[in-house]
Amino acid sequence: MTKIQLICMSGVVRIAVIKEQNLLDFGVWYPGHSDGFGDIYMGRVDSCLTALGGAFITLGKNLSGFLPENAGAKGLHEGNWIIVRVTRSHQGGKGLRLDGRNIPPLTLPKDKTPELLQAGPSLFEELAQRWHNADIISDELNITNLIPASYKSRVHLAKEPIDPEIMEQIYALETNEVALPMGMRASITPTPALVAIDMDTATQSNDNQNKLRSQFNANQLALPQLLHQLKLRNLSGAIIVDLAGLPIKKRRLFQREFEQALQNDPLHPKFLGFTNLGLAEITRPRKRPPLHEVFSCDHGQAIQILGNLERKFKSLASPHQYQQITLILSIPLYQALQNDQWAVNHFEKRCTISLSIESNPSFTTCQWEYQYA
Repeated sequence: MTKIQLICMSGVVRIAVIKEQNLLDFGVWYPGHSDGFGDIYMGRVDSCLTALGGAFITLGKNLSGFLPENAGAKGLHEGNWIIVRVTRSHQGGKGLRLDGRNIPPLTLPKDKTPELLQAGPSLFEELAQRWHNADIISDELNITNLIPASYKSRVHLAKEPIDPEIMEQIYALETNEVALPMGMRASITPTPALVAIDMDTATQSNDNQNKLRSQFNANQLALPQLLHQLKLRNLSGAIIVDLAGLPIKKRRLFQREFEQALQNDPLHPKFLGFTNLGLAEITRPRKRPPLHEVFSCDHGQAIQILGNLERKFKSLASPHQYQQITLILSIPLYQALQNDQWAVNHFEKRCTISLSIESNPSFTTCQWEYQYA
């Protein structure tokens, strides 16, 4: 039976779609910090750039996005007003991508100003719709209050802890290493231009023929699990896969395996073939930020600190003797939490203590400390 498990820690909900002991889908949901995907804005054309094939649209204070000509920018002029939807969140050092087509009817403000008209669906809503027959199991009552009414009938409180094997699979997603069958491993290296995946096999043999056969079988067995990681980690854009230890001619025999494994991906990635060096090429649409950026951005790091602080506090012999925790952060992390008051309130509810946040300009980006009072 497939279920959607909501796993809560201060400021964050991990959403795991599970069947038996298999992780079918995954996402990290920050209820107090939207990634902006699907948001609809009233925007003003800031500049039209024919050389780039589109226009930059002002969406609000310090917020803008790029609208391609084929998505509605054609014929626009500076100062024009247009309603647009965010079709790609901030990621990979790139800004918002917009689309002005197929916008539903909305009540527009009387005074035109760049502003948010309608928030897009949350990651929770996206996964709940994708797995529409699955029960939703939450390990925290407070989180169920965030769930839209249309999903309430599917929600149940967890009666037992989540399977440790599933948690092991979830924590593995936070690393750049992937364990694969037959002792194989894959290393994932995101770059601004592409994601490089290097497969490696531990199979050794002095017989060249047996070695080649073993490497072929190992790659064949590992590929479906490796490509499943694209969905779990939301790796997007240009993706290059270096198969383990096979000559180029043998690698080309895996085209069907690539195409079949990618069919179950909801973003419909495309297998483009092999380069002259034998590297497999895949493109996967960029929509929401990939998992590694969700964790590594300032907000992601700040939320991880809240989780660490929660564990430290709850491990104390007598935590209830304290009335307040003061958390001191670097300026970027302080600003991230200042913009996510829900996360701060969530920490206070889970730990039943007041949390005060301060900044220290001398701290390095990842530096933090805390005090009890």
